[in-house]
Amino acid sequence: MRLEEIQEQYKQVLGLLKEHRLKEAFELMQTMAQACGNYPLLQELEGMQTAYGYMLQYMQQGMNDPEREKLYHSLLTQAFNLADQLHFTLQEDLSSQYYFTLRKQLKYQSSNLPKLLSTLESFADCLSLYELLHDEQKLQQDMKVHEEALGDLFRQTWVNSRWTNSERDTAYKFLSSELITANDLSLFVSAVTLSLMTCFDEEKMLWLIEAFYHKDVNVKVRARVGFLLVAHLQSERIALYPGIQARISLIQEEQPSFDNDLNAMYIQLLRSQDTERINKTMNEEIVPAVIKNIQNRKQKPLDENDIEMNPEWIFDLDAKLNNKMRKLGELQQEGGDINMGMFSMMKRFPFFEHIQNWFYPYEPKHTEVIKAMGTTPEKEKKVGILLMHLGMLCDSDRYSTVFMMSQMNDEQRQIVFSHLLPNDIGDLTEEEDNELYNYAQMPATIGKYYIQDLYRFFKLYPLKNQFHDIFKDTLMLHENPVLKPLLYQAEYLRQVADFLFKTDNFEMALDIYDELEQLKVVDKDVLQRIGYCHERINRDYTSAAFYYLQANDIAPGSTWTLRRLATCYRHKRLFDKAKNYYQELMMLEPENLSYSYNIGTCLIELGEYDEALQCFYKMDLAEEDNIKAWRGIVWCCFRSGKLEKAQQYCTKIINLQPDANDWLNAGHVAWCLGNLPQAVEYYQQGAKAATSPLAFRKLLLQDAQLLQQKGISKTDFFLMLELI
Repeated sequence: MRLEEIQEQYKQVLGLLKEHRLKEAFELMQTMAQACGNYPLLQELEGMQTAYGYMLQYMQQGMNDPEREKLYHSLLTQAFNLADQLHFTLQEDLSSQYYFTLRKQLKYQSSNLPKLLSTLESFADCLSLYELLHDEQKLQQDMKVHEEALGDLFRQTWVNSRWTNSERDTAYKFLSSELITANDLSLFVSAVTLSLMTCFDEEKMLWLIEAFYHKDVNVKVRARVGFLLVAHLQSERIALYPGIQARISLIQEEQPSFDNDLNAMYIQLLRSQDTERINKTMNEEIVPAVIKNIQNRKQKPLDENDIEMNPEWIFDLDAKLNNKMRKLGELQQEGGDINMGMFSMMKRFPFFEHIQNWFYPYEPKHTEVIKAMGTTPEKEKKVGILLMHLGMLCDSDRYSTVFMMSQMNDEQRQIVFSHLLPNDIGDLTEEEDNELYNYAQMPATIGKYYIQDLYRFFKLYPLKNQFHDIFKDTLMLHENPVLKPLLYQAEYLRQVADFLFKTDNFEMALDIYDELEQLKVVDKDVLQRIGYCHERINRDYTSAAFYYLQANDIAPGSTWTLRRLATCYRHKRLFDKAKNYYQELMMLEPENLSYSYNIGTCLIELGEYDEALQCFYKMDLAEEDNIKAWRGIVWCCFRSGKLEKAQQYCTKIINLQPDANDWLNAGHVAWCLGNLPQAVEYYQQGAKAATSPLAFRKLLLQDAQLLQQKGISKTDFFLMLELI
């Protein structure tokens, strides 16, 4: 059987089971079981078929069985689980993916979770002994054993599709152990998460939920993030287990902040999906602008009488760059991942060839870190403070920083320390040190950087194509059947919608704002944003205006709402309504000349040229060399027959900064005044100023009817086209 056939049959079986067509599903599974030649699985399937056959027979005979529903549910869950086992067993011999290669390697090995637990628990004694003897060689030997055990734990857990009762019991001992380190347990949580994302197991899911109660915040946060990811991928399977749903309900009662914490992590997952846009901004805007700014400063000669500025004030000379850097800083403060682009090139160290290292929290005593930086206390302290001082990097990027520094010589490394750390390590006060530590231990901080670690794994791990990249999915977790009781609350929906809106994800934001509207929890801001989403998504100005009107009813006098209403009505060519809103804006902000201009353009569209002319004259008086006002005056005078006045303002525009349209209008005026040579010259200038002579020709053709109304014959018009 080919891989494609296996995948197709597995997909068909799942589809049949979801539709509760067990009989057909069992028949297809029979084919799969015979193909894999696994007698225990075939025997399990035959037992299920027999039980199901009896159930159907008893029902046909009209027998009342109080256990029928319970038995049916049990058969359904068993069928899903057996389908998974058949699918994986068939792929083990055919697939070259790392997951199935590992499964095949470990298939005939007995589980050694108890031994691994013992090895990891003994590590605490090894560290205590090192503190007494400072035997670095012994430490590295112990660390090597410890890290090998961690690798075994991660790989065995990941590819284990279903825990036995014994494995389940040992897994709970990991949670209750007082000796296993938080870092090791955190790695175990990640391995269980990855396993569940690949193949659902009720026992692992219950274990992951139990980890919510662990005293260590890192373990707790990782378990919650894992819960969100697994719920996203396995919601249909979780729904089959009432015990899991009851457990989740109990957590809501016992941990009042649980819902809120999950929603914060939900938003952080969405924020991670914005990383590519941030990187694009960094690569296409920030970095080139910084390089250009540096080059400009180097090229500019320094007069001996000049007072030299501090080169650290590099952005002060470029307001646009300064603004971009400020926005970037705000993004980072809010949880945006601005480091992905820089660190993506630093994941080629041998350390990252081992899958478990992508998930292991930063450990200063890891053998690779010791190899890179040594164990000198002062150096350890410097590196530790450096990693804190660099803006709280995620664990993956901390390892990258250490390995990058290991490739520098002592002098280069000292330069890094001197530039990025206070001159004296002691300058970092105890209070500042505690503040950094407390920030690092906040659940929101830990969740943010753990999700960044996950993002790097799914985007940069050498075998990333063998994994389902969850960050490419549409994550509407508030609609997930498992998560909806937790996240579908007006307060949380608003937070998610506002985040999506802020990151220009208008379609998803609109969906949630619509739900808030149905829940009747809308205010002025929500109505404004719904309207704006309609504008941005598909230029639906009718719907946009509908919501802007509601917002204006709730909070009249908002200049933003009035501007959007005016814009919508202009696009709908309802110029009278648009004019009214601009006039209202003019009353609120009489000095804003843009409103005069917009009123004038609306009046032009309404054919009220004399009134429009007054608006443009007002602008001309208020501001010197206002070319927009002059253009309005030219057009109004031309349309209303004031050709000499139009010519006067055409001359002013031509002497200032004319574009193709200005030359076009000047040509119209000259032609209607009877100055044909001047008109030809102006049109020829316009053809040169336009993107192409053909583009200018199209502009002139658009005004053909208007020129004919002014007395220009069709023949003369076509001859003029030849002349230009």
